[in-house]
Amino acid sequence: MSDRQAKFLLAVALLLASSIIQAGTPVIRANDTVGSIVVSSTDSLSVSISMTDAVAGPVVDWWVAVVTPLPAPDDVYFFNGSSWTTESVVAYQQAPSNIDSLEILTVSDLPVGMYTFYFAIDSNPDGKLDMDLLTVASVELSVQTVVEQTPGSCGTGTDIFSVSPLESDAYFQIDPLGATNPSGHTFPTAHTYMMLADNTVARDVFSPSALRLSQVNLVENLSTGDTDYSISFTPCPEVTGYFDHMSSLNSEINSQLGSFENCNQYFAGAEEYRFCSQSVAINIEVGYRLGTVGGVAAQGSAALDFGLRDSRVTPLHYANPGRLVNSDQVYVVCPYDYFGSGAVKTTLFEKLGSARTDAPVCGTVEYDIDNTLQGRWYLQDSNDFGESDHIALVPSNKKPVTAGVISIGNGDVGTDAYFFDYQGSGLINRNFRDVSQFETVYCWDTLRNREEALATGHSQALGGIVFIKLIDENNIMLERSTQSSSCPAGVSALNFGSNAVGFER
Repeated sequence: MSDRQAKFLLAVALLLASSIIQAGTPVIRANDTVGSIVVSSTDSLSVSISMTDAVAGPVVDWWVAVVTPLPAPDDVYFFNGSSWTTESVVAYQQAPSNIDSLEILTVSDLPVGMYTFYFAIDSNPDGKLDMDLLTVASVELSVQTVVEQTPGSCGTGTDIFSVSPLESDAYFQIDPLGATNPSGHTFPTAHTYMMLADNTVARDVFSPSALRLSQVNLVENLSTGDTDYSISFTPCPEVTGYFDHMSSLNSEINSQLGSFENCNQYFAGAEEYRFCSQSVAINIEVGYRLGTVGGVAAQGSAALDFGLRDSRVTPLHYANPGRLVNSDQVYVVCPYDYFGSGAVKTTLFEKLGSARTDAPVCGTVEYDIDNTLQGRWYLQDSNDFGESDHIALVPSNKKPVTAGVISIGNGDVGTDAYFFDYQGSGLINRNFRDVSQFETVYCWDTLRNREEALATGHSQALGGIVFIKLIDENNIMLERSTQSSSCPAGVSALNFGSNAVGFER
């Protein structure tokens, strides 16, 4: 323990005189607040105790202690009547009587973290903690750093994060950017997935750096009581991130949220949901426990979603950026690139490597290639800026060198992600980037629901074939047929019928 920390925790402004110590129902306050309180690391702190409803009786033990965020042996301190010590000692041994308010500690510049102060009465005055004989009062104190938000404070570096959002045993791999899961994620996802080892168990989510929370969203299943939180944050002005599918938030964050005011309710099938959104400005210290992911309160999510944007990077290319739902999609980056070198970053990239070995292992969402089939395509004449009407013709996010996916959100075609293995020539199962010839029909078959080949046993076959014609640089015609299980040798003989659907850039 440093001299400075010792001064923080051992400074006592007022010694308790035994002649006025009395006992009864214990109460302990921090800055005149009971229960819990949040303070800045630069704020002054006053801790006081009081007694009510005292009844004259024999001598009892008085215990005053604090549990700190510091490592052992500095994790627990006891007040011995004149100072604070790591030794387990009783504060006083006195008979009962009422006291109004006695200040036992004044201090400023406390180290950040969670503190719990306890004031307890032990009816057996033997100088030892008798847990079954205690009457206990407590107050929780969250000490947080003031995060200065100044223009340009990101500088030019990317060593921003230092703490993993999840402990290493909480997740078994990280699925990279660019996943497809229509219709919600018809287009390649702009976030990664930290895949939970067991989503039935709640695991803590930690702040990767000092940051400021800017928005909290809540999706509550009113039929089951399950919750799903999303939080947006910024460690510095040019970099913004988010975590999706958290099952709970830290109580200290909840206490600063108050009641959600921007809410609406809706039905999805037979179940009723409530969606709420609230802007906030809450400063968070590095390593702070933000809440949990998984567990009984979760809505079945198998992963913690982690996304990041950096407005300092060269904007990504989209064939039609005007169709983007959020303008910041042009600044999508790999969040794990923003961790400083060391064991944490090494572990994160090892978990990425479990899902993808092709460079870059973190994936990408920049797939649009002009004058080819590859990229995003939108239902012709549709004003829907979501994803359910549209399609993406892109590489697999886990095996991009060998496999592609026809990601279809459009229900008229058949919503699903149709994976296939690339062929290097001909008109069947070609890589989309190699299809640039207008007015030529191409066909895809041996379709499956995962990147892995059907022979591995991890994928299931998806019936039918898909054939597409690139009409010009901005328009295609697509049809899915379940009448055939494989593309004909003469692909050019395929004719588009009434089930064909047109898409545009």
